Amino acid sequence: VKWLINSGFLLTLLLVDRGRADDDLVVAPEPGDDGQIEDDISIKYDMYNSSINICQNVADEVYLPYVDDCDKYIECQNGKIAKIGSCLELERATPTLCLDEGKACNLGFDPVFQVCTYRSKVQCLPTCESFALSSFCYDNTCTKYVLCYYGRPVLRQCHDELQYNNVTDRCDFPQYVDCVANDCSATNNPNNITYIASKASCNKYFVCSNGRPWEQECSAGLLYNPECQCCDYAKNVQCSIDATARNIKPYSRSPLRRADIQCPQVGVHFYPHKSRRDAYYYCVDGRGVTLDCTPGLHYDPKVEECREPQNVGL
Repeated sequence: VKWLINSGFLLTLLLVDRGRADDDLVVAPEPGDDGQIEDDISIKYDMYNSSINICQNVADEVYLPYVDDCDKYIECQNGKIAKIGSCLELERATPTLCLDEGKACNLGFDPVFQVCTYRSKVQCLPTCESFALSSFCYDNTCTKYVLCYYGRPVLRQCHDELQYNNVTDRCDFPQYVDCVANDCSATNNPNNITYIASKASCNKYFVCSNGRPWEQECSAGLLYNPECQCCDYAKNVQCSIDATARNIKPYSRSPLRRADIQCPQVGVHFYPHKSRRDAYYYCVDGRGVTLDCTPGLHYDPKVEECREPQNVGL
């Protein structure tokens, strides 16, 4: 009997503790002002019609790659999307590449040379995996990137002159980011290889070939020397980059941390963390994860991104 009494008392404590834990939860608001779930079509996230303008600061007649379909491209005019085209449809209208009807012809858009060409010659954007959390850079200025979760690509944008760091999967201070795509000219002779020193690490450098940067790393004990464009002994290299490790693990190589909030069942949503300024919640169709800002940055609900603390809310 005594055991039953104690068991009942313990169960009561557990229920009370659970109730308190539920009271501490920040329940994410449902989409729509009236608290009702909206129609799926109106709620569905469209990265080409979101709060982030994909054509912002893009010159007219410049074409952008289309996420999740290497065949498509985006034409920008006056800072807005003028057209979403297809290389295959363009080829059907004016055949120039697929002239052999007996062979399969896979085409893709090359954003470096701004042309449609054979898929084998194109470096297509990465695709979002079904269940993984990852990201990749979208533009050459490293201000826009794509965040992937449950196969859903979501366009993101860094603020305050911060840049997307593909090493950490998030916005970062520019001194820690190697944004060199614009330094590799597409008009150069493909045989004329250019070397670019890393500004984030003394032992890394980039080789520009055919308009694209390829990251290289010197062997242990060696640093990159821009004078000889080679890996050299440290005594011969003048490099003052702070090599202090920040121990920031990328999302793609870190265990997922479930968001301790109730996410809306439909749509893509971002919410501030309930107890930390340097973290936030990311919800996709009812599934939520907790994401950290780069150390020194705080999450700003106004722009739904991490930025410098003095600029939060501006």
